[in-house]
Amino acid sequence: MIPKARTLWRRLYEDIGLSEYEARAYISLLEDGPSTARRLSMISGIPRTKIYGTLKKLIERDLVIEIPGNPKMFLSAPPSEALEPILRAYERLVEDFKVFISYLEEIYVKSDYASKLKRSNLWTLSGRNEILHRILGMLTHARRAVDLVTSEDCLILIYKLCGKVLDDLAGKGVEVRLFTQRNPRNQNLIRELRYIYKVRQLDVPPSILYINVDDSLFLLASLTERGNGDVGVFMENPVLSNLIFRLLRIERPRSLLIVS
Repeated sequence: MIPKARTLWRRLYEDIGLSEYEARAYISLLEDGPSTARRLSMISGIPRTKIYGTLKKLIERDLVIEIPGNPKMFLSAPPSEALEPILRAYERLVEDFKVFISYLEEIYVKSDYASKLKRSNLWTLSGRNEILHRILGMLTHARRAVDLVTSEDCLILIYKLCGKVLDDLAGKGVEVRLFTQRNPRNQNLIRELRYIYKVRQLDVPPSILYINVDDSLFLLASLTERGNGDVGVFMENPVLSNLIFRLLRIERPRSLLIVS
């Protein structure tokens, strides 16, 4: 049974990283065949002022083909061809993370603590929704401290989702420590956060997000700009948690430098 159109375009919107208009336009062309921009605007519900910009982006991503004429016609590219590069990108990200996890596991097994601690379960996370849901669950267990290491883009995303939860934790006496980059895009947000959290400026690799709760629960994820292929790992293990801090070259001094 073929899913309804609304379900189809939402999958493109949430999992592939298309905008809502781009996803709706592509699915409409798949279902109804070649169309003019004006007709596509009507059948997809996309405003006429937005349809040409939407089609231009789809053409740039090789998802739509422009057929010259008067008027011009637009045709959806075959999904098996158009979406294959995205599928390959997912596969590469998953394989890269598998290698990274193996590297962390090797360090853990060789450590002096490996024989003393019960082996913990490790969860792999796929997709932005699953990662963000896990983060919210972790924060509800925080009792002493939360360390958040993030790039500037991830900082804005996480604060939109978890800002209220983090503020509540700080109000209850949980120490929230933030390690991030500062640039013109996020400096106003950082200026506000320093009144509530301990903030330290740090060069964080692009797309990296690391959260440590009470030196016990940790999550390490890669969040891409458009949400394509977000992947992560979650574990309850204090040894690996501290090892990742070392790998990221992060020191947690007793008194953090507050970013002004």
